[in-house]
Amino acid sequence: MKKWFIPLLALWLFACSSGPGVDEIERQVRAQLLTGSDAKLFDMSDFQVLDQSETQDGVYLIKVSYQLHFKQGLDQLQVLQDEDLVYDRVGPYQQEMALMELERKYGNFEAGQVVAQQSQVWMLKTEQGWRLAEPA
Repeated sequence: MKKWFIPLLALWLFACSSGPGVDEIERQVRAQLLTGSDAKLFDMSDFQVLDQSETQDGVYLIKVSYQLHFKQGLDQLQVLQDEDLVYDRVGPYQQEMALMELERKYGNFEAGQVVAQQSQVWMLKTEQGWRLAEPA
């Protein structure tokens, strides 16, 4: 019994000190992507963690890659936006800004296009589990 206790304790401590798992990282990156855009815009696939390094105790810098499969093109979104345009003092300007931001992030994408993405995220260990964080 004693000879199994120390290796099990070491394994448990290693598991506790290692960074977030790939599934947790993917879940949170996916949620962050969908928060900033419409779920009908794209699907994400081929998620990979390229690098994971602890910068401080419980704070990890994680480099990821994934593919975005666009369901709609920028031109289709422009047509939909023009149909739903709100004519008030700031409506057209605010609606146009969202499309400009998508174009800045992903270029002039088309329906069916696949775009490879690489990014880095910060994750912080909290009492509630792993959370995406912004560097100080």
